[in-house]
Amino acid sequence: MLPLCQQRKTFAFTKVRRIYTLIYSIKIMSEQAIRVLIVDDHKLVLRSIKNLLVREPDIEVVGTAENGRAAIQLAQAEEPDVIVMDVSMPELDGIHATGEITALGIATRIIVLSMHHSSALIQQARKNGAAGYIVKQQANRELIPAIRAAFNGTLSL
Repeated sequence: MLPLCQQRKTFAFTKVRRIYTLIYSIKIMSEQAIRVLIVDDHKLVLRSIKNLLVREPDIEVVGTAENGRAAIQLAQAEEPDVIVMDVSMPELDGIHATGEITALGIATRIIVLSMHHSSALIQQARKNGAAGYIVKQQANRELIPAIRAAFNGTLSL
């Protein structure tokens, strides 16, 4: 058995090493975090999606917007990796906002959310540059994997 002073030194060294490892891990995760912008005109849905995403260590919510015009401004300012965009919104709907963001050349992938599973909406979303389309009722199960897939370039409509 080690003398008490040696045990204390070993204990202190182990704690310092654990703290360093934790800080290093956090730094690595923050450098690789997927930066996400959430856009939905319903505040409850917006908060729910944000609460779902902030629990994920590899996802960082960089902003929220309540309409398409605000989404375009935030996309230009924040340059998120992924945008989660509602379809039906005031001022500018999600399909047209997706088209405008795509036309601006912002390097982001857009996942469109809708209450409806409509092939016409899916076609419009694809035509305007969306990387994915999720029905809101399935968002709890499908949104996080879709964000990761969009970020990696493996999500398709």
